[in-house]
Amino acid sequence: MNRRLTILMCADLVGYSALMGRDEALAVASVRDLKNRLLEPVAANHGGEVLKRMGDGWILSFPGVEAALDCAEEVQTGLADHAVIKLRIGCHIGEIVEDEDDFYGAGVNIAQRIETEAPPGGVMLSEDLFRQLSESRRGNLADAGVFKLKNIATPMRLYQWRPANLVTAPGAAGALPSIGFEPFSFAPDDADTAAVAADLHDGILQTSMKRTGIDTIDLGDDPSAPTVFILRGRLRLAGARGRLAISLILREDFSTVWTSTYDGDASDIFAFTDDVVARAEADIRLQTIQHDGDRMAHLADDQLSLSELRARAANLFFKQRLEDWRRGYAALERAVTLNPRDPMALAMKAQNRLNWWGIRFEPFDAALAAELGRELDVAVQEEPHSDFIFWARAAYHLRMLDDLEAARFDMAQSLEVNPNFLGIVEVQAQIALREGRIEDALKALEGYLIRGSDDPFKLVRLTFNARAHLCAGNAQEAAREAKEAAYLRPEERGLHLLKALACREAGDTAGLEAARRAAEKLEKQPCIAVQRIPLPDGFEWINDALHPEADPV
Repeated sequence: MNRRLTILMCADLVGYSALMGRDEALAVASVRDLKNRLLEPVAANHGGEVLKRMGDGWILSFPGVEAALDCAEEVQTGLADHAVIKLRIGCHIGEIVEDEDDFYGAGVNIAQRIETEAPPGGVMLSEDLFRQLSESRRGNLADAGVFKLKNIATPMRLYQWRPANLVTAPGAAGALPSIGFEPFSFAPDDADTAAVAADLHDGILQTSMKRTGIDTIDLGDDPSAPTVFILRGRLRLAGARGRLAISLILREDFSTVWTSTYDGDASDIFAFTDDVVARAEADIRLQTIQHDGDRMAHLADDQLSLSELRARAANLFFKQRLEDWRRGYAALERAVTLNPRDPMALAMKAQNRLNWWGIRFEPFDAALAAELGRELDVAVQEEPHSDFIFWARAAYHLRMLDDLEAARFDMAQSLEVNPNFLGIVEVQAQIALREGRIEDALKALEGYLIRGSDDPFKLVRLTFNARAHLCAGNAQEAAREAKEAAYLRPEERGLHLLKALACREAGDTAGLEAARRAAEKLEKQPCIAVQRIPLPDGFEWINDALHPEADPV
């Protein structure tokens, strides 16, 4: 048995299975080209050796860090304009043990996991490898963030390289949106106020760290960390009142992209802290997703890594437009192609398809329900500590299967992971409405509107409230909510259908006629803000009136 420390490189031909399905001869020729011309000879020129070939993949070994990176960059630069072949390359330093038949080592598994996170046409390196590079060489790599790699106990920071024509926008820190928390300032300058400021800072920071898809860093520990965003906060206590002001800053040019203040009764300092942490973290979650995505706008889906595809889809979903939803779903389909068992991509894809089913008012489809159920179950199995994944499955159980018991279980699991996860409020409200507990449903949404002060889903909340008021017989309130929604987005036909229904029930003839005229001028198509929602028994007439193909009442 022979042991040696080596630089490991894993390379994989992207889309090989699909290529085999389309053109088997071309797929075989592509692998042959990599073996005879485009990969293996280049590796040999840099002192590399092939440890194993695996159909469309390779494991190679190099004597030094620079040699491995030189090879990876040369290979990917040569393939940058290739019409067919796109490689993902992952590199790590680790010990291997060889015998007469095979080789072994934990580093091999890590290198393979790193390769799955690499962008097509790019290279992903472990932090262990990155630290061995010269300062000048490090400057060509982007911090891609901290990744939870499958079957690897400790999260790992990875670094990314792309050919010049595929680099991300200037100033981007890497593939994942990242946010650095500065220590919060405070007044008055005394020990008690300092303690509250520290509690708020640490509470928001720790909650943010539970999120998947974003890298959270305490700049108090590492002031020079290259994050995309910086979060600054200032606490002011005066008598029994407290106020936290926070700002989200783009590190590239130190421009302020968002600010908010959170006031409250500070006579019970623990209740004040818990309330502000929940409200602030929910807003920060929304803002980072909304403002992240421009870094990769110039790249096509097939040029993005798995994490970048998820970030693009999330950004597009928050735009709340049909075309953006279509593009987001395409990005998620691509992500699942790169890794069919990626939990976040599967959950996001299932949630997106559930939303399309809801806004189209499609009938129940057993095959679709089974498909979404499988995707969400795999996501839970692969990542049982994600608030989002359990929330997505709760929404599926409630909205598609009308399984309130399963929805409650998933809701509880999501809250156990993150008690402040804002999306759960929506599930709580929908369960209450389905059971006819209308006041509880409205109260739950009130909490959402208070906690989420800058809410891109305001129209969704207004349309939910309007329907809840209709179920409760509060037609005047329903009309008020529906009118506000229609005024905010007058080009959405579905909002005018809701306005017409609510005005009819409220006896508002003028409002009814105005809604009818507006709806008649607009194309029949789904409205993102008007999904079919679970209603109490006997109230399906409300959903019927809002079908995209329906005429105004």
